[in-house]
Amino acid sequence: MNWPLNPTREAAIQASHAAHSAVTNAEQEVDRAQGSGQGGDPMTETTKTTEYTADVMCTRGTDVLLIVRGDAPYEGQLALPGGFINSGETFKSAAARELQEETGVVVDPDALVLVGVYDRPDRDPRGRVVTVAYRVDLPSDTNVVATAGDDAAAVQWVPLDALLTTDADSLAFDHGEILYAAWRQQLAAGYARQVEIETSGGRCPAAHPSDPSDCAGPVAVTVVNSSGTAGLDGCEHHAARMLASLPGARVYALPDASEGAAGRTFKAASGMPPYA
Repeated sequence: MNWPLNPTREAAIQASHAAHSAVTNAEQEVDRAQGSGQGGDPMTETTKTTEYTADVMCTRGTDVLLIVRGDAPYEGQLALPGGFINSGETFKSAAARELQEETGVVVDPDALVLVGVYDRPDRDPRGRVVTVAYRVDLPSDTNVVATAGDDAAAVQWVPLDALLTTDADSLAFDHGEILYAAWRQQLAAGYARQVEIETSGGRCPAAHPSDPSDCAGPVAVTVVNSSGTAGLDGCEHHAARMLASLPGARVYALPDASEGAAGRTFKAASGMPPYA
């Protein structure tokens, strides 16, 4: 069957599952450290404890919002907005708070998309600091004024293309690596939206062109082909028919899907005939 499969989808699925698992593990580690009194002032802590931060790549159209760091390390260098999490705070809430404190830009924490967990031991000269990175994409016509605050000396909207081609390595910490990963994720999301617009006629991408049936519920799962090189999101109904038609295909629940979505899709596929 000729679905227009997204060749970047499998990598995105694996990265998403791994990142969500890593965030859960990190949040549990934070809870244990705070509960045992291992925490401290993250800006002066020099013991062997692990500290945790959250960073955000905020884009508006083709520009990305950066801060100029006002404090060491990397004082005076460009960086993504972000900082240390507070006691009892989730990484996502911390990311939204830091974005607002450092740039004045307010976003709903639920609008943040997980990019990944960055834990290279030498990524921060202050010691062992693990960060969870997010991205948020503002429409190009968003009328938002960014203003430096907290430990940001200044803020800038910088063309993303310029950073990716010449200046990403000049960002503080490993923020160039985070920026590139977030951009790749942004591209994959944009590709998936375009596929849906061009091929589904308002239905989910998993709906085959020869299948006139309507979607049964929201887009909830991803079906990946047997080689793990491509896949598409879909409602449970159309994803089940796709699963039945692609030998060896697998199904994954999307992060916001209702409980048991992948299992229901797999079970439904076993009773469906494949497309001829």
